[in-house]
Order: sequence, then structure tokens, then C-alpha cells
Amino acid sequence: MTEKPLTLYEAARRMGVIFEEDATPEEKDVEINGIKLSYLDWGNEDKQTMLLLHGRTNSAHTWDFTSLAFHGNYHVIALNQRGHGDSDWHDKGDYSLDTNIPDIEGFVSKLKLKDIILIGHSMGARNSMVFAARNPDLVSKLVLVDMAPETVRDELDTIRGWRRLPERADTFDEFIDAALAINARRTREQLKGSLSHQLRLYPDGKWSWKWDQALRTADTNGWGPEILWEHVDKIITPTLLVLGSESNLISPEIANKMGSKIKDFKWEYVEGAGHQVPGDRPAGFQEIVRNFLNQ
Repeated sequence: MTEKPLTLYEAARRMGVIFEEDATPEEKDVEINGIKLSYLDWGNEDKQTMLLLHGRTNSAHTWDFTSLAFHGNYHVIALNQRGHGDSDWHDKGDYSLDTNIPDIEGFVSKLKLKDIILIGHSMGARNSMVFAARNPDLVSKLVLVDMAPETVRDELDTIRGWRRLPERADTFDEFIDAALAINARRTREQLKGSLSHQLRLYPDGKWSWKWDQALRTADTNGWGPEILWEHVDKIITPTLLVLGSESNLISPEIANKMGSKIKDFKWEYVEGAGHQVPGDRPAGFQEIVRNFLNQ
């Protein structure tokens, strides 16, 4: 018997996510720096903006649980950074800070966003810390998820599971089987729902990813720890660092070093979460973020 994918709302409730309504985002796109960037707009434009930036090989839909939880109180926007989701790819596979930061700055300027609660995961967190350092007048609060200016092991090693997933397959279920073998924190039904936003059926009859395959090996940093620490020195925004207790990408020493540089800073673990914190343990992640925002 084939398992039916859970709806977003069924999956969210099973994961303990607290939300007010079965909201649906509007899919939009905008031209920035000569390319199309797509994004999900969850409405409530009269409220404070919450801008969500996903990690490598993820997409705007990676934030669906988070968006549902905060939609009622904020104008939630989840951006598909270049090379991901329905956004255009870079013709030379450049997904470093040199391309991502101008994209984000252009996006924020085009949409006239201000007083932003900026939340980024992994690659998106690195992009967020640089954006906040360069644009302190635009960011009111900053949440960084499982990423810092330096890591205790190679970033690609942490996401090596996704690099083991097939590039192409004959059936959608082959990807589900492979994903289950890598991350047992999700159920098959939940993965079926989430991966529906990550995969597409191509004209040759094969299933493959929406994201550019160059991202399997691309350097999404490009600057190195020294330059990133210099940017952290310039962050004046209240900042929260959220780590997965089972990720082990960021050491307590690195987290504390960030705290010595950012005046208003705190960090916490989400128990039972790996690197994919917002999806592995969404309720725990949202509780920590909610407490931070309500301070």
C-alpha cells in the first residue's frame, strides 16, 4: 500500500507546531541582478517582516513549519536563494557570498523591507550574519541556525547525507527511500510531503532535484573565517544562535566567541535535532525563537 503524503497542516500538528490557521503562501518572483528570484509570501503585509533564508540544497518551503507558526504575528517571507527552488541558477555555479549577498540586498531593496527579523539556516545563516553586519539599520533581530563564522569540521561533511542522495532516479519513491536511510528523524509520510517541493519530473521521464547540481560541491562561503569574524565584530543587532544538539558543527567555544563579539547575544541547543534544526524538531526550535522575539 502506497503511503499518502501528509498535508502540511497534518505534518505540522504531528510535529507539535502551534499555528492559528491553515494558511497558504502566495508564490511570487522578482528580478534581481538580472536573474529571477522566487519567494513565498505568507501575507499580513501590515505586520513586521520576518525574512527566512534557507540552507544549501533546501528551499523556501524548508521553512513551511516556521512560517505557519509565525504567520499570524508577522509578515513572513521565505526566499529561494539563487540556484534553489524556482529561482534561476548561476551560469557558472557560483553560490558564494559574492553572489548571495548582492541578491539579498537587492531583494530587500526591491521589496522595500525594513525592521526585519532575519532568520537564516546554514548557508542562509552565513548570508544573514553578513547582511546584518552590513545593514544594521534594516535588521531588528537576527537568528542564526547551526552556522557560525567557522566550524569544527567541514560544512560539506555535515550535509554529506544529502550528497549521497541520488542525482536522478526513475521514481519519486527512490528519493524517499534514500532520504529515510539518512535522516530517521522524519517519517516517510512527512518526507513525501517535504520532498514534493524539492523534486521535479524532467522531460526525459527522470526525477531530479530543483536545485543546481553544482551545489553538491560548490563553495557557498568563498570568504573564509577571518573575513567572517570581521563581519561578526560589526553586528549590533540582538542575535540568537540556535544549534542542533546532534549536529556538532559548531562548538561551544565558537558560540562563546561569538558572544564575546556581539553585545546582545545568546545561544541554545534544540535537543534531538541534527543540522536541519527547523525541520527535525520544529516545535522546540519555534519555542526558542518565540522566547527570543518576545524579550
